[in-house]
Amino acid sequence: MTDPASGSEAAVAASRRPAMSPERADGSRRARIVGWSLALIGSALLLLTGWLLVRLVESGPLPPFLDETIPPPAKAQAAPKPSNLLRLAGSGSNLPLTRELAAVYVSKRPWLRVRVHESIGSSGGVRATLERAIEVGLISRGLQPAEQAQGVVSIPYARVAVVLAANPSVPVRGVTREDLLDLYAGRREYWADGSPVVLLKREPGDSSHLAVYAAVPELEAVDAEAWTADRGRRLFHDRAMQEALISTPGAVGLFDQGLATIQSLPIVVLEFEGHRPNEDAVRSGSYPIYKDLSFVIPAEEPDPLAHEFISFVFSAEGQRVIRESGYVPLEPPARSSFAHLHAGPGPEQLDTPTPAAGDDTSDDGTSSEDQ
Repeated sequence: MTDPASGSEAAVAASRRPAMSPERADGSRRARIVGWSLALIGSALLLLTGWLLVRLVESGPLPPFLDETIPPPAKAQAAPKPSNLLRLAGSGSNLPLTRELAAVYVSKRPWLRVRVHESIGSSGGVRATLERAIEVGLISRGLQPAEQAQGVVSIPYARVAVVLAANPSVPVRGVTREDLLDLYAGRREYWADGSPVVLLKREPGDSSHLAVYAAVPELEAVDAEAWTADRGRRLFHDRAMQEALISTPGAVGLFDQGLATIQSLPIVVLEFEGHRPNEDAVRSGSYPIYKDLSFVIPAEEPDPLAHEFISFVFSAEGQRVIRESGYVPLEPPARSSFAHLHAGPGPEQLDTPTPAAGDDTSDDGTSSEDQ
């Protein structure tokens, strides 16, 4: 409620306040006009100065990397780096095992530093090696002819089984070729207990899918049709696949046995045609779905530390780490500087197919190869 007495006092005080004279009001108006004028002039000067700077830069000589008349260097030059630093990057399928190998390698050589970058895909690893941005590239597919022609070599060091992995809620523990085709063709929509099938699939060119095509050629066309029809859930890197397998009831998808083992993931690895994906089955070929993980180095003048690290990988200790991590250790290529490092069974005990030279577009945008 308003007090009438206080209201009247305010009215009296207002009536006693002197009114602004016309001269004073006119001066205040002129001051505001001058202020706005100065502000506008200042803004115009700033814009003019910026425009002149842009014109000055544009009229100058092009930097070498934009001048098309200057040919690219015939040979990429390595960026300066400490001699005790080794950098590796590439396919996401290689990362967990490579990091495990690097940790053991550095534990006995504390003066060295090994940096394994996040996934940039197999193609990204090859490109970074060619540009000398890293010393060792990581790929989970074969080198393409165009990549080999640019002067890099691949050195397979481990084989990993590709499996159909499932959420623990899935009521089956094995599949046949026909089951696999039915899942991707959409002919099997429910599990035996009535729960829905959730198909998880990677992008075209993914190395795990290429490995399955080699063992089940009919799947390639079925998989392409499933992608076109947008059947199943699309995922673009390994971490997304493992998280979906763990968290989605009824989910199945292609995955690396080694990634599941080295990370102790709570997922189920399904048998294929009655065979478990263990080392003996992969070596003998009775489990036919697998892919090779490889290092990529320049064909000429590789980094000395890269050579030393790869030699460690092929040593008895390195092969032990590979085996204990759920992968199958491979022998070094016969015609390479590592050929004398034999720590396991001879190469005749491994059925080595011609690697599929699929490309990745991820890894991980990101490039799309295993991320």
